[in-house]
Amino acid sequence: MNECVEILLAVYNGEQYLPEQLDSILAQSDGRWHLTVSDDGSEDASPEIIADYARRYPERIGVRPPGRRFGSARDHFFALMAACDAEYMLFCDQDDVWYPDKVKRTRAALVEATARWGPDAPVLVFSDQTPTDAALTPLAPSLMRYQGQYFETFDYRSILMQNVVTGGAMGVNRALARLGCPRGDASGIIMHDWWLAATAARFGHIVYIDEPLGAYRQHVDNAVGAKNVNSAGYVVNRLGRVREVKRTIAAKKAQARAFTEAYAGLLNDGDAAFLEAFARSRSGLFFYLKHMGLIHGIQRKLGFAALG
Repeated sequence: MNECVEILLAVYNGEQYLPEQLDSILAQSDGRWHLTVSDDGSEDASPEIIADYARRYPERIGVRPPGRRFGSARDHFFALMAACDAEYMLFCDQDDVWYPDKVKRTRAALVEATARWGPDAPVLVFSDQTPTDAALTPLAPSLMRYQGQYFETFDYRSILMQNVVTGGAMGVNRALARLGCPRGDASGIIMHDWWLAATAARFGHIVYIDEPLGAYRQHVDNAVGAKNVNSAGYVVNRLGRVREVKRTIAAKKAQARAFTEAYAGLLNDGDAAFLEAFARSRSGLFFYLKHMGLIHGIQRKLGFAALG
């Protein structure tokens, strides 16, 4: 089995931070990797930056030919994953910076987990990260603790209510890529990392590395971004944005319905009952209160803030 990992990098208007991320990948302590870069019609200098790096490092970097526009990181990463035939894949965001042992630690965990549970078992590995500002000044030592996320085990029901896996920190094996890649309309899926995490938790295994292996850069153009849920400002902000909370809950319900449809033949009666209750139009706050104990430890401090 080829244990070289394929790094999948989806780019859109990333000129400001892209060279620093590419340099951090090239500086990895473990050289068993190849990088596939795909640009989604950037209007800045990203295509030129990508072409320059691919020219200088042809054995390391491959460029996906331009094709249809994806318009979202979710669809872009799913397309990259579907086209990849590697045994192990790492997802890469254009604005982060990887620490030198990121590939080494993640690859080793993927290889070990696949050997332990077998090549047919879906596996997802992810690590902690260091949340930083745009200049890479740390905001906190740990993203997971910054966001108030604590856990010992991974339950797909918990993940469907509150995702804890950041795409740029994760890697998957081929079994998870095969199972988790949508075979049709993906509009009900919120994000690729959320979906793959829930899929791995229900049908396979999640391995967490409790150590930051990269810098998670926060800036004005972040699609999602880190949230300091321990701050009073975060809670007040969430309570003051009722419409956004309702939209978030509606999106989670749609994703629960998509999960039911995608894996109908693999779910048991308990799964079906939970997903039906979750997706019900009027489940709302009562459902979260009833199932608060499932959420990965966040109820210890945050109460209603877990809704976001």
